[in-house]
Amino acid sequence: MDKKNIRLLYIEDDLVDQMAFKRLIKEHNLPFDLTLAGSIRAGREVFNADVFDIVISDFLLGDGTSFEILPEMIKTGIPVIMITGTGDEDVAVKAIKMGASDYLIKDVDYGHLKMLPLVIESSLNKKHSDDRIKKLSMAVEQSPSMLVITNKEGLIEYINPRVTEITGYTSTDILGTSIFTLHSNHNPAEMVDDIAQTLLKGQKWMGNTYHARKSGELFWESTAISPIYDNEGHLTGYIRVAEDITEKKKTEEAIKKYSEELRESNASKDKMFSIIAHDLRTPFNGLLAFSDILSNDFESLSKDEVQEYIEVIRDLSRNTFNLLEKLLQWSRLQTGRMEFKPSAIDIDHLTKSVANLLSANAKGKNIKLSCSVEEGLQVFGDTNMIHAVIRNLTSNAIKFTPENGSVNITALKLSDIYAEITVSDNGIGMKTGEINKLFRIECQHSTKGTKGETGTGLGLLLCKEFVDLNNGTIRVESEPGAGSRFIITLPLNEN
Repeated sequence: MDKKNIRLLYIEDDLVDQMAFKRLIKEHNLPFDLTLAGSIRAGREVFNADVFDIVISDFLLGDGTSFEILPEMIKTGIPVIMITGTGDEDVAVKAIKMGASDYLIKDVDYGHLKMLPLVIESSLNKKHSDDRIKKLSMAVEQSPSMLVITNKEGLIEYINPRVTEITGYTSTDILGTSIFTLHSNHNPAEMVDDIAQTLLKGQKWMGNTYHARKSGELFWESTAISPIYDNEGHLTGYIRVAEDITEKKKTEEAIKKYSEELRESNASKDKMFSIIAHDLRTPFNGLLAFSDILSNDFESLSKDEVQEYIEVIRDLSRNTFNLLEKLLQWSRLQTGRMEFKPSAIDIDHLTKSVANLLSANAKGKNIKLSCSVEEGLQVFGDTNMIHAVIRNLTSNAIKFTPENGSVNITALKLSDIYAEITVSDNGIGMKTGEINKLFRIECQHSTKGTKGETGTGLGLLLCKEFVDLNNGTIRVESEPGAGSRFIITLPLNEN
């Protein structure tokens, strides 16, 4: 019992019984704060005016029976003990059915009063136990987690409202279903076996599981399943506690995606800084060096030497300009400042324009540069971007093709939706490992051509981004010594 006194209302119209109970409390120093009422009316007034832990009431009182006030007292949750006349057990049974906590039968020797302290203690303990059960029941019913309770065979016996709220399934849908079947529909067999084996060992299983709502929508759960044992240590069932973590999973995926984009962005910046630090510094060092020679030693240089230095300065200037142009394109593309103006493109006209532009490069290595385009073929895209892609791929093909080789630009209608443009050569080709690195910013590096031509390693990356922006694809077929084929698909029209 609690250390503080029990507040007790005793409704009894027999003064002898009242005196006997008061004497009992005093003699045994019982922890009761006693309030007496001698009628139904007085009992109701006192009950409504004060707060009590327990009520004891005789059945037959001067102004009626306690059945008149018993329901309203029981409704408050306070234990009520009924005292009836000798042998009047029918009344006691009826009182218990109405919700009374206990009853006593009066006897002439007042033995029932001596039993009252034990009955009071039992009734209060029962109330405390009932209160705890009620709280636990409310906690389970109102829990924000999904709770499932099974029997020892794993068959579901109870689900709380949260299960229905999250999954759409009701008790009728789920009760009697095996908890293992619940996990087998959308999770690996290995996971279901692990759950069974863990529980068989009497251990708690925890993990993330995948399920379907009644609507068919899939969702993620954070799941914990534990065995339940009685006081003797016998298994009585299992309890499953789960939370919907779908949004958390989406957030994790978004963070992961953002981290990857951030990594790629940082790699892009690192690449740009690397190019600026190395590829720009190197040609400028050359420009400064040869300019100094021409400026300081012009009078002592032969005509051939002057001509040689001027050609070196010209080549360095051209390469540096090309690099700056690509860096500016790259920067504008990354910051969204590059204007995108898609329209119908005449591929025959575009490829011939590229061939004319690079004809001098091809002639310098005695390379045959040819174009073959299906008549009337058009694609839908940004003309400047597609021209830059074909120009870059063709320039690379010339760069990596030895003297007396060939480079071909072909284009044809692939389907009712796409056209295919191919830039092929019979040059030095590439290994599989090299192909896999072509369009990755962190793997970019410059490779010299067959006559020592230099580059930045940035052009193919721009080609990939331009093609993607125009709703196309780009892929490579190549073998060492057998040349390369860069194949682009582009949409035929806006739709």
